[in-house]
Amino acid sequence: MSLALVGVNHKTAPVEVRERLSVSERELGEELSVVSSMEGVDGAAILSTCNRMEIVASVQDENIVDEIVRHIARRASMEREEVERHFYLLRHGDVVRHLFRVAAGLDSMIVGEPQIAGQVRASYQTALSRGSLDPMLHKLYEQTLRVAKKIRTETGIGEHAVSVPYAALELATKIFGKLDGLQILLIGAGKMGELTAQYFQGQGLKKVFVANRAWDRAQELAGRFGGTAIHFDGLVSHLAECDIVVASTAAPHYLVKSEDVEKAMARRRRRDLFLVDLAVPRNLDPEIATIEGAYLYNIDDLREIASGNLETRMQKAEQAEKIITREADTFLGRLASQEAVPTILELQARLEEIRATELERCLRKLGPITPEQRASIEMLSSGIINKVLHYPILRLKEATSDPKPESGAAIRETIRRIFGLR
Repeated sequence: MSLALVGVNHKTAPVEVRERLSVSERELGEELSVVSSMEGVDGAAILSTCNRMEIVASVQDENIVDEIVRHIARRASMEREEVERHFYLLRHGDVVRHLFRVAAGLDSMIVGEPQIAGQVRASYQTALSRGSLDPMLHKLYEQTLRVAKKIRTETGIGEHAVSVPYAALELATKIFGKLDGLQILLIGAGKMGELTAQYFQGQGLKKVFVANRAWDRAQELAGRFGGTAIHFDGLVSHLAECDIVVASTAAPHYLVKSEDVEKAMARRRRRDLFLVDLAVPRNLDPEIATIEGAYLYNIDDLREIASGNLETRMQKAEQAEKIITREADTFLGRLASQEAVPTILELQARLEEIRATELERCLRKLGPITPEQRASIEMLSSGIINKVLHYPILRLKEATSDPKPESGAAIRETIRRIFGLR
C-alpha cells in the first residue's frame, strides 16, 4: 500500500483553471464517494480551496492515479492533456512532506497564513464523516494537524498573520492612501469575508455593508463590525455608494457584471472603485477591469502584495522546514515498521507451527523420554527456528528505512511467497 497525491495550486495553474477544477462543499461528499470507490483505492480525502485542489489517496497500485486524473478531467470537461499540464503528482514520502508543508502554511500564496490549517482540518473531518479514510490516511491527517500546531508554536510563523484579505487591505491602501471616510461592501459573510472585515476594521472606514445569501449571517457579521446588512438580491444597487468591494462567496457565477459597474461609475462621477475577487469560481466579471476608474484584482493578483511581507516569514519558514523533515522521517519510519509487523508475526507463527508439528511427530517415534530430554529437544528446535528467522526478519526491518515504499513491499511479498504465508 502506498500514498499518492494529485493536485493543482496557485503555482501550477491560473485562477481560470483552478475554478474549473474546484470542488464545492456541496459536491465534496459525492466526489469522495467516487474516488474512494475506485478499484485499488483504499482511502481518499479532498482539499479544495481558492488556491488549490488536491486529492490524497492510499492506493494498492500507483497505476490507479491515471484513473483519478481521467475522472478529474471528465468532471471539469477538459482534455486530459490540458489537465496534466497543470497537475503535480506526489508519491508516498513526498505526500507526507507536502501535507505537512501545506497545513503549516509553507505552500500558501502568503507563507505562514493561518487559514489553511483549518481548511486541512475540515477536509480531514469531512472525509472522516463520509467514511472515506482508511487507517493509513487517518494516521497521516492526525499527524499532519499535530505537526502544523507544533510549527506554529515553536516558530511563531503565525504571529501577525498575513493573509489574502490582509493583502487586499495593503492594495487598497496603495490605491487610496488613507481609507478614512471610505465605504466598503463585503459580498459574502463566510470565513474570508469575516477576515476581510477584521483587517479593514480600525482603518477609519465610514461604513461597512455586508451582503450574504443567509440574512442572519449577514446581520451577525455586520453587527460585529458596526456595519449594515443588505439583502443579497440588492447588492448591485449599493455599488455606487461604496469605494471598496470585496467578494468571497461560493456562487458558481458572476454576482457583479461589467454593466453593473458601468452604471455605478456613472453615478459616482468616475470616482475610483476598488474591487477584489477572492472567490474561486470568480464572483466579479473580469471585464470590469476594462472600465476606467475601476480597479479589479483577483486572488492571483495578490501575490505581489504578499511578497512584500515575506522576509520575516521566510526566516521562520526555514525553521519550519527542519521540523517537517524530522517529523516526516519519523512518521514514515513508524508507518513502514507497522507495514512489516504483520508479515513478521505471520512468519513467526508459521515456523512455530511447523516446529511444533514436526517436534510432536519426532517425540512419538522416540517413545518415553525424561522431561530434561524433552526440554533439550525443545530448545534445539527453537534455536533452529530462530536461526532461520533471523535474516528474513532483519531484511524486513531494514526495508522499513527504505525511502521507496515499493522496495519494502517487494521484500514482504517475496518472503510471504517463499514461506507460503497467506
